[in-house]
Amino acid sequence: MKNICMVLASADFRDVEYIVPRAFFEQNNCSVKTASTKDISVGSFGYRVENDFLLGEVETGDFDGLFFVGGAGSLGFMEDDEAKNLAFDFLNSGKPLGAICAAPRNFLKWGVLEGKRATGHNWDGNFPTFCKKFGAEFENNSVVVDEKVLTADGPEAAEETAVEFLKMFE
Repeated sequence: MKNICMVLASADFRDVEYIVPRAFFEQNNCSVKTASTKDISVGSFGYRVENDFLLGEVETGDFDGLFFVGGAGSLGFMEDDEAKNLAFDFLNSGKPLGAICAAPRNFLKWGVLEGKRATGHNWDGNFPTFCKKFGAEFENNSVVVDEKVLTADGPEAAEETAVEFLKMFE
């Protein structure tokens, strides 16, 4: 059984980008726990999650993969050192690391995607420019996997994202 930690913004995470991947992960015999900056996270459409951990409590050794859920609230992690350090702990451990929708912008800012191919939600037309600025190669695909890092472009890719993330454990 694989253990996956899903990171949620405390407010305005994209509900479907949490609900759908979690269902796929659990259906494929994965244990899923959630982490955030607060005990309760509320999605942009009102879905409530009682988180299992605060970000600083997550132990990399307890999990096989880390997945950042997108939505407008996920941009709040851009200046969050706990979220950044957690992402790098997984990256440096060679464990699968994923982000969907707005969350790949955090990976860009943190330097996680430097030298990697990436995608993300391009609602403002700036994602390709951000990729160039932070040393990543933009790909106009719904999901991009480069080594152990997955990026995805938004809620319409939730199913494909979950399937591709699960393949990273093979």
